[in-house]
Amino acid sequence: MAITAKEKELVAVGISVATGCKPCTDYHFKAVRKARASDGEIKQAVADALSVRNNATEIMGAYALAHLGVKRQGSECDSTGETNRIKKLVSLGAAFGVNCVSSLETHLAAAKSMNIPSEDIATILKLAEFIKGKAASHVTRLAGTLEEEQLSPYHEEVGGCS
Repeated sequence: MAITAKEKELVAVGISVATGCKPCTDYHFKAVRKARASDGEIKQAVADALSVRNNATEIMGAYALAHLGVKRQGSECDSTGETNRIKKLVSLGAAFGVNCVSSLETHLAAAKSMNIPSEDIATILKLAEFIKGKAASHVTRLAGTLEEEQLSPYHEEVGGCS
């Protein structure tokens, strides 16, 4: 089943919200309206994306505190037995958008178990990568358009992520 324009825009709204990108949210909110999504469908996509974002924050908080020997509950990915296709696509895109490996693994497995075609999954992940990149570019531009040479010493100083 190919992704419809309405599904794509519902997912894009969710990813935009999850990544915290106001310009992307504005753009995709107009597009989802043109795709004839209902207020209820849009609200659900926003709620699903925020749930993934909040869960990712909890997972990372627990992960960080575990380095101090502190155990917190709620550090596992919440899959809540979701069975709705759009909800799963939104969750998948949001998990990618917020860089949550645990959530992404869970939602990828769930999407596959729901027999969502690999092409649809790839489309959502590419969309999430694009929106995440746009969100980062908006923030970089707002921060004063740091040049690569300005970022390189910082990267060397903090050791960068591997």
